[in-house]
Amino acid sequence: MKTILIIILSSITIYSQSGSIKGRVTEDSFPIPFANIVILNTNFGEATDEDGFYELNNIPTGNYSIRFSAIGFETKILPVQVDQNVTVELDVKLKSIAIEVATVEVTGIRQQEQRDTRTSLIDLNPRDAKVLPGAVEDVFRTLQTLPGVLAPNDFSSQLIVRGSGPDQNLIVLDDVEVFNPYRLYGVISMFNPDAVEQVNLISGGFPSMYGDRLSAVLDVTNREGSTKKTLTGNLNASIVDANLVLEGKNPFDLRGSWLINSRRTYYDLIIEPFVKNAGLVDENTSFPNFYDIQGKFVVGPYKGHKFLFTGIISRDGVDVVSGEERNTPDSIGVYNFINNNVASLAWHYAPSKKFFNKLIASWYINEGLTDFDSRVLDPSLNRDNFEEIIPDTLAPYLLSFSFNAKFKYRKYSIDDKLTYLWKDHIFEAGAGVDFLQSVTDFEFNLDPQLKSIISGNPQFNAVLSDLKDVLNYRRYRVYLQNNFKVNSLLFIQPSLRFDYYDILEKAYFAPRISLSYAFDQLTTLRLVWGLYYQSPGYEKLRDREALLDLRKEYTRGLNAERAIHYVAGIERWLSNEWSIKLEGYYKDFDDLYIQKRVTGTRFFTEPVPGKDPRLIEGWTRPVGVVSDSATQVPINGSFGEAYGFELLLSKKNRSDDSKISGWISYSLAYANRYENGVKYPFRFDQRHTINIVLNYQVSSWFEVGLRWQYGSGFAISEPIGIKPRIINVDTNLDGVPDSPTIATRRVFGNPNADPQVVYDVDFGENKLNSRKPAYHRLDLRANFAARFWNLDWIFYLDVINVYNRKNVIGYDYYITEDLTLGREANNMFPILPTLGFSVKF
Repeated sequence: MKTILIIILSSITIYSQSGSIKGRVTEDSFPIPFANIVILNTNFGEATDEDGFYELNNIPTGNYSIRFSAIGFETKILPVQVDQNVTVELDVKLKSIAIEVATVEVTGIRQQEQRDTRTSLIDLNPRDAKVLPGAVEDVFRTLQTLPGVLAPNDFSSQLIVRGSGPDQNLIVLDDVEVFNPYRLYGVISMFNPDAVEQVNLISGGFPSMYGDRLSAVLDVTNREGSTKKTLTGNLNASIVDANLVLEGKNPFDLRGSWLINSRRTYYDLIIEPFVKNAGLVDENTSFPNFYDIQGKFVVGPYKGHKFLFTGIISRDGVDVVSGEERNTPDSIGVYNFINNNVASLAWHYAPSKKFFNKLIASWYINEGLTDFDSRVLDPSLNRDNFEEIIPDTLAPYLLSFSFNAKFKYRKYSIDDKLTYLWKDHIFEAGAGVDFLQSVTDFEFNLDPQLKSIISGNPQFNAVLSDLKDVLNYRRYRVYLQNNFKVNSLLFIQPSLRFDYYDILEKAYFAPRISLSYAFDQLTTLRLVWGLYYQSPGYEKLRDREALLDLRKEYTRGLNAERAIHYVAGIERWLSNEWSIKLEGYYKDFDDLYIQKRVTGTRFFTEPVPGKDPRLIEGWTRPVGVVSDSATQVPINGSFGEAYGFELLLSKKNRSDDSKISGWISYSLAYANRYENGVKYPFRFDQRHTINIVLNYQVSSWFEVGLRWQYGSGFAISEPIGIKPRIINVDTNLDGVPDSPTIATRRVFGNPNADPQVVYDVDFGENKLNSRKPAYHRLDLRANFAARFWNLDWIFYLDVINVYNRKNVIGYDYYITEDLTLGREANNMFPILPTLGFSVKF
C-alpha cells in the first residue's frame, strides 16, 4: 500500500511540475495544416489542425528543442523553455521548398490530440490512397482497409460502416453534403488523393455538427493550391485512367491560390475497339466512362478574411448493345448518363485567434437517365446448355424486360459555423437550411409471360411497379457544442442538435455527450453517447437500392429513423511511432423504414402420388392461401442492433531511419435486424475482418507495399429446393389475371415431347439464412522514383489478387435435368496487374 501511495504521489508531483506549448504554424499568413511538431528526445508530438493551430500539454518543466516540419516546407528546430503552470505561445513561419523524391514522408493515420473527445476517428493521410496496393488510388477503397469499414464487393467503393448501409453515411466535401460521391457507377469515388488535404472518417458517435444520418460521417477537405509558383502540377496515368492536377498562386499579386484537377477513364478508347472487333457488342456501343473536373479558388484580400470557391462538374456515361457474335443467349441494351455537379462559396472570417466563422452557400445537383432493354434466358434454366445457340430459336425460353428511369436531386444550402475559444472552453455553434427538390420517374415494361409470373408472386409486385413523384421540401438544423477542460486530464463535450424535417413535418432534438481522459501523455480513454435521426429521401434510397413511395400522403405518418450510439475506446502510444487503439461499440436502431405489407394471396400446389412430377398431371390444381403482399408504401416497421470490438495497431515513419509503416486491424462485429417478429442478420453482417497494410521504403527511389484482407463472409439467402412455377392467367381477357395454373413448356430440342412443368428456385420464408465463403485477397505494389528532364517521376506496378483467389460475389441457381438444384458461383476480381506513372512539374 505504501508503494502504491508513493507512485500516486509521484505522478501528481510530476504533473504539477509541467507546462504547455501552443501556437500556430503558417506560411505568408496562411495556415499550414497537419504540420508535424516533435519535442526532440521525448515522446511528445502533435500535428497542427486544419487552421494551423497546435497545443502540447503536460510537458515536464525544462529546456527542449522542438522541431516543426511539413511536406514541401523547410524544417525548423527552435529552443523552448517550459516552466511550471505556464503556457508558452510559439508561432512559427515555415518557408516552402521544392519536394525531393527521397524525402517523401509517410505518416499513415494521423495522431489525435488528447483534448479531442471524438471516438472512432480515422484521420487518413491522402498519400496512403496513392500508394496503397489494390486501392486504385481511391480514398474510399483505402478507408475499406480500416477497422469497422467494409466493402460490399470488389466492384464497389461504397462504405459499409459498423453494421449500417451506405445510405446511413453522411458524405461532406468542403462543408457541402454530397448525395452521390461515386464515379464509374460505384467503382471509384469522387475524391482525388492528389487534390485532397484532409480525410476524416468518424465511424460512430459523431458530434452534433453532423446530422441526418444514423451511422457515420466522412468529412473531406480538398486542399488549396500551392502559393510557391505561378503554375505547377502533377500528372498521373495508368492503363485505364488518367488525372491531372494544375495549381498555382493567384495572378496580379492577389493573395491566395487556385487548383484544378481532372480525371477521365479511357476504357472506351482502349478496350472498346477490341470488343467491337470481336463482335461481342454492337458498333454503336460506348463503354462505361466518366470525366470529372474539380476546382478550388482561394482569395485572401484582407487580414482575417478568406473566400473559397469550390466547383465540380462530372459525368458518367454508358451505351451498350449486345452484338450478334456473342455466345450467350441473352441480349441487353443500356443507355445511361449521370451528372453530378457542385458549386459553393465560403467566407472564412478570423479576426483573432479566438474567433473563427465560416459562412457557406452551396448548390448541388445529381441527375441521371437510364434506358434498359433486355431479353434474358429464363433463370430456372442452366445457361451452359444454351450457349452457342442461335438466339432466334430461343424465343420460348427468353423473358423480355425493360425500364426507363429518370431522377434529379437538387439542393440549395446555406450554413453558418462558428468557433469561439474562451478560457478552457471551445464553443462551436451552427445553423443551416437545405432547399431540396427530388424528381423520380420509374416506368417498367414486362412481356406477357413475365407479367403472369409476377402476378403469381405478389411479393414482387411492389418491386416492379411504376413510380412518378416530384418532392419539394426543406431541412432546418441548429447545433451547439462545448468542449471544456475539467482539469489537466479530463475533457468533456456536451452537445445538442435540433432538426426540422419538412418532409415529415416533425422536429427532433438530439443530445450527445463525449469525454476524453488522459491517464498520461501516451494513453487516452474516450467515451461517447449520442442520439441520431435520419429523414427519408429518394437520394438516400439510391444507396439503399430500394424503391419506396415518399409522396406526402405516405410520409406524414412516418417518424424519422433513429439510432443510439454507445462507444468506448482507449488509445495508447507504445513509442513515438507505434500506437494501439481498442474500441467497443453498440448501436441501437429503431423506426427503420421497410415496405408496408398487406394481405395478399400466394398460390400453392402439391405433388400427386404415383404421377410424373415433370408433367402437369403430377401436381394438384393450384389453390390460393393467405399471404403477405409487399407495397411501395414506407412504414417504421423494423429495428436492429450492431455491436462489436475493433483493434488497430499502427506504425508511423517519424525518422530517417524508419523504413516500415502501415497498420494491422481486426474487427469482431455483429449486425442484426428485426422485422415482423423475425430476427435475421443484416445483409452486410460479417463476423471477422482482418486487414494488414505494410509499406517498406527499400531506398530513396524504391518502395514496396502489400495489403492482405480477410472477411468471414456476408450473409446470403440460400434456397431450400425447387417448386413448380405458378402463373396467373387472364382467362376472360379483362386485363386482370384470375386463373392460377402451373406453367409448362416444351423441351428444347425435342418439339414432339409433351410439355413439361417449369420449375423455379424455392427460397421459402428463410431470409439471409446462410453465408458466403470467406473472402481473402493479397495485393502488392512497387513504386520506383526517378528524376530526369528536371522532373520528379514515379513509376508503379500494382497487382490485385496476387494468388488469384476466386472470391464469390453471389450465386446463380438453376434447375438440372434430373430436377435437382444446381448452383454456379459468380466471382470478383481475378489477378489483375496495372502499370502507371505520375510526374510532378
